[in-house]
Amino acid sequence: MPPTGAEARPTSTSRPRSSTNNVNEPPRQRRTRFFTSTRTAWVLSILLALTLCMQIALLIYHDEFVMKVAVMERELLDEIHTVEYLASDALRAAYDNFALDEELVPAVWNNTTTYSMDPMDILMRAGINPEDGYVPSLSFRQARMVEKSKTATGKQPAELPSLEEIQSMYGSKPIIVGMDRCEEYKDAVAPEHRLMGPAGLFNSATNLMGTLLRMNCVNKERLKSRKYRRANTGVMPQAPWGKHNPVSWRNHHEAKAGGKGVKQTDFLPIVTIKDPITWMASMCRHGYEARWRRVPEHCPNLVPNRYDKGRKPGVGSIPVKVKFATQHIGNEPIPDSRNKTFVDYDSLVDFYNTWYNQWRDVDFPRLMVRFEDLIFHAEETVTQICSCGGGSMKPVFKYVEDSAKGQVL
Repeated sequence: MPPTGAEARPTSTSRPRSSTNNVNEPPRQRRTRFFTSTRTAWVLSILLALTLCMQIALLIYHDEFVMKVAVMERELLDEIHTVEYLASDALRAAYDNFALDEELVPAVWNNTTTYSMDPMDILMRAGINPEDGYVPSLSFRQARMVEKSKTATGKQPAELPSLEEIQSMYGSKPIIVGMDRCEEYKDAVAPEHRLMGPAGLFNSATNLMGTLLRMNCVNKERLKSRKYRRANTGVMPQAPWGKHNPVSWRNHHEAKAGGKGVKQTDFLPIVTIKDPITWMASMCRHGYEARWRRVPEHCPNLVPNRYDKGRKPGVGSIPVKVKFATQHIGNEPIPDSRNKTFVDYDSLVDFYNTWYNQWRDVDFPRLMVRFEDLIFHAEETVTQICSCGGGSMKPVFKYVEDSAKGQVL
């Protein structure tokens, strides 16, 4: 007889476990805690040590890193400028064909400027309102901060120098070295082969020079031939051996941007030179490929002072090391696979003097143009350069209103 009542309901303690559950259930393992007190201390110590090492590395290599980024950006912009030259050939050709009408092309200015060099008049001719302010030369870090900001523009109220101040420093007319050899160049190079473009040190307005020439000057004979894909107007973005390289690189180096296949002896270099005081101030903001010891409290740092540890103040000079592209041309092997050639100079002043003295003493035609004349005598200066290279001015002179480098400076 089956059990009834309480006898029929076994207690939970007496209920037998299923044999199936015992087989399928994995054995329970004891969990090991990863972070014990000792292990946690070691991990935190290692992380702290790594953080300190990174901070020290940033302090030591920060300037070099920022400079490398700036150099990479400059090289990228040079490539972009070259692509823009090639991509816009058809458009420029159409405009330049219109400009071939002799009645529309103005005559070449003589040595006495026909335009006022008063800053207010210059801005008005360029269609710029001085009351809008201007963007000053900014450091790489400052420019990035302006770009990231949603409200800041970087503009400051314009404080224009007086005409008397300008003329007391730079005279009342442009000074172009080498105009006496223009006919020598044109006699040596056939009209359709004539080329011109900028060369100069870092921060010497090479981009401004190239842009002004491209917008205002055209080689008619080269344009008529219609067989040139590159620089069909006769204006190149830079010297085919590299605009910042020393003149000794000529015929021994081929620039990556626009240098391939160009006969370098057909090229008329337009060497830009800047007031050494303002040039050194620009180098303090953007050193590019020049390396020398400097701090914000002491720049350009020509002679050691109390900020230069290990050097006796006032004794000797601060050396400068400049990286240029390794000299090679065509299919010649590159001596340095990294494409780097370092040249040592005694100081920033020695760098400036040596580089420009080599250009002054060359035995072939070239022009040397002051940056200040591109600002205060743009029309006259560009016209004389264009004529020297066998080109003709376009009907309406165009100014560069923004940064010639296409970025905040």
